[in-house]
Amino acid sequence: MNGVIFTSVQAATLFQAALPADAREERVFVLPLDGNGKALAKPILVSVGHEDGTAQIDVGAIFREALKAGAEEIIVAHNHPSGDPTPSRADITTTAKLREAGDLLGVPILDHIILGASNSVKGFDFISLAEALP
Repeated sequence: MNGVIFTSVQAATLFQAALPADAREERVFVLPLDGNGKALAKPILVSVGHEDGTAQIDVGAIFREALKAGAEEIIVAHNHPSGDPTPSRADITTTAKLREAGDLLGVPILDHIILGASNSVKGFDFISLAEALP
């Protein structure tokens, strides 16, 4: 990877490309970045949920993978198999925990992206929690 991530659309596109088209379960990814927003690797799969449940967003696992990749900043993403990217209360709480952990570790989380359904008109739906939450 050698691209600088400037927008949530660029980040969401990278995560969408890493997500299998037939994914029926939640998948959690982390994108490690250098201090200038340059991707250090492709999105790293951190966890996979079950078809009847959600994936566990393990803050420790996310930062372990990010630090192994040499990240100075990160972007996290997960998909909603329902196709609706609207954040749940758990998504919002997890984002706050990720921000807190990132601040403590000196590896800020720039965004938490929720991927929704793919469609032929818009490509795919997503929500950037960095843009949606103050």
